[in-house]
Amino acid sequence: MKEIFSSERRMNERLPIESLVTISDGQRFYVESLTDISMGGVGVETLQEFLSGSRVTMFFPSSSRVKIGGMVRWARKKGRMHRMGLQFTDMTPEQENSIYELIH
Repeated sequence: MKEIFSSERRMNERLPIESLVTISDGQRFYVESLTDISMGGVGVETLQEFLSGSRVTMFFPSSSRVKIGGMVRWARKKGRMHRMGLQFTDMTPEQENSIYELIH
């Protein structure tokens, strides 16, 4: 059996995506750029700074607006932009199906 060694902690493969997502921190709404997506979360580029551990709500464009809760798992500043990884939290089967359709 072949062993795979990696520092990667993701459980799901992330796929590149060019799309927008609306993120709410509970006070404001921000339209941001998705960079990648998986069944477990998304990568986002933003002008806004979000702190690791922050809870957010994400709204994805689709035929029916998909709303999913999430948590900022990591955030890094890159020039003027901020990059962050958001993990989906407490997804319903309907939300999981919507993300699956976005990916495929």
